[in-house]
Amino acid sequence: MRPIMSLACALLVALSAPALAQGTRLKPLRSLTFEVTYSLVSISQRRVSGLARDNLVDPVVGSTSFSQSFGVDDSGTLKVEVVAATADRGLVVDVSYDGKKTHQSPLRVAILPGGQLGYDLKHPICDQAAELLPLLSRGLLMDREIAEGATWSDGFEGPVSEQRTYRVMRVSGADATFEVETDMRVRGPEGFDGHETGTLEYATDQQVPRRWDVLLRTHRDTADVNQITDTHMVATLTSDSFTKK
Repeated sequence: MRPIMSLACALLVALSAPALAQGTRLKPLRSLTFEVTYSLVSISQRRVSGLARDNLVDPVVGSTSFSQSFGVDDSGTLKVEVVAATADRGLVVDVSYDGKKTHQSPLRVAILPGGQLGYDLKHPICDQAAELLPLLSRGLLMDREIAEGATWSDGFEGPVSEQRTYRVMRVSGADATFEVETDMRVRGPEGFDGHETGTLEYATDQQVPRRWDVLLRTHRDTADVNQITDTHMVATLTSDSFTKK
């Protein structure tokens, strides 16, 4: 999973009214639907130490390691309903995912201008939503020159840090294609480093991604495990209520 800077559910109140708490039904301002394909492969090398031969006279202590692997292939529909927009360029959305193997019940999420997500941590967010929602940030292209060859970087620091670079590859009217490269780090006992590369097709007039094709590799190395995980996701916009008006 892409490590998103997630904030507590109190952020929903800070961004808007207390009525936006989880479970309160609101009429959506905008409805988006994405078709998603998702795959994950993880390989772990686990270390075991303190082994001893079953011999009280001549115990032999040593260590060994063994490999584990698992994978996931999934596809489904991601729905995003925008229920509030704030003066400081924040958004509040209800997001759900219905996949062959993964399901996300509607979850209320705040999207900050910088792409950070806020939600009730008692209700985990699925990888598919966590990967796409930052691209709906209203600050994504704020004050940026959208011309072929333009490039810029942004990010944040803290227990979770991220540095993301955008390069404009093509521009055709209001549509632009970006190459996006991200370096990230999660600190702590369960922390890891990650590198992400992706191609983003984006409608600048509607402020929405048309297609997001991204590959993420994370690496976690602790005293007990060395783990590499590769995740590939493609999300394609199939419906936008704005285009029907």
